[in-house]
Amino acid sequence: MRYSAQAVGDVAAVTSPPYDVMDRRMIDAMLAQHACNIVRLILPRMVSDPVTCENPYERAAQRLARWRQRGVLITDDLPGLYVYEYGDDHHSVCGLVGTVELRTADQRVILPHEDVIDGIVADRLALMTATQANLEPILLVYDGQGELDQVVDRAREGPALTDVRASDGTYHRLWVITDRDDLSAVDRALVNRQALIADGHHRYATYLQLQDLSRTDSPSTSGPADSGLALLIDESRWPVQLGAIHRSVSELSLSSLWAPMTYDLTELVDLLGALPSTPSRKGEMVLTDGRSQRIVRRRGGATDTGSDARRLQDELLPAWGVSDDRVGYHHTVEQALRTARQDGGLAVLLHPATVAEVMGVARAGAMMPRKSTSFGPKPRMGVVMRSFSDEP
Repeated sequence: MRYSAQAVGDVAAVTSPPYDVMDRRMIDAMLAQHACNIVRLILPRMVSDPVTCENPYERAAQRLARWRQRGVLITDDLPGLYVYEYGDDHHSVCGLVGTVELRTADQRVILPHEDVIDGIVADRLALMTATQANLEPILLVYDGQGELDQVVDRAREGPALTDVRASDGTYHRLWVITDRDDLSAVDRALVNRQALIADGHHRYATYLQLQDLSRTDSPSTSGPADSGLALLIDESRWPVQLGAIHRSVSELSLSSLWAPMTYDLTELVDLLGALPSTPSRKGEMVLTDGRSQRIVRRRGGATDTGSDARRLQDELLPAWGVSDDRVGYHHTVEQALRTARQDGGLAVLLHPATVAEVMGVARAGAMMPRKSTSFGPKPRMGVVMRSFSDEP
């Protein structure tokens, strides 16, 4: 399911970043950009449109149905996989979009690496149940050794279904693969592969819950809930980038902090109007209220193999008496600082993990703390969607 350029005009204007990277300011900008922006579907609780019913998820379902009836959203005639290339002038990636059969973590096929927050999963489950759709693909990465390069490149030689530049400067191009031989080649290349969930742990957890619910109703029947929409990128050819997800902590001051055992804490440094620094090495975290900053550093520094996010969650925040409900998660330093100022607290800027470290955690069957990694560049939501009603 895709937006019709004939119906909406500029397809870029109806797309958005993933739901979990947008703050209120970004959401308002997306809503103002176009009356049919995807935010009206993926974040219905944030939309103050005229109320047709009290349940925001039902409103999203009704809106989705109206857009399909009006031809705002269309479904291609033939089943296929989509080649999706996106990025900016500095970095780009390309992958396949389709439905992936669901596997639990113990089956070691689709590998999670982060814990999830129950409330976010419940929110996504309510949305998917009401709309009977996957409106946002999860992002999977794998080591394919370029085995599908010819299939992907052959599709990219043809005319693109979508070729737009979004308001954030990124470009997005989409092609479709319907050739039976090419689709069979994809099946053969992927059947024995493992994939890492790079982005979308909450959506994937929702996929599994939705599958469980569908099997409760029809235990012996397979259906659309047995798979989920995914973007799969061959990391060996199209390396993704990995950034940190920073924290904000409400009602906490720099002067109140102390260094637990095995940590060192620097003195207060006045920023004098400059931006806070980000950690220069693993084992460091920058604590700032936007005016001053301190650095907390684990003794041993680079020789320590633990996760900075894990140390913050398990050691530092409990020592400072901070409960989970006082912690916010942010993809940019600016978002973390803005929230910290609003809540009378601090931004905690983290050092990112590496792709190899994350893959090692996942292959070992372990988990990093929730919201530990931010893979990029981010796909746009609304480029490709999936309605359960379109499938046999």
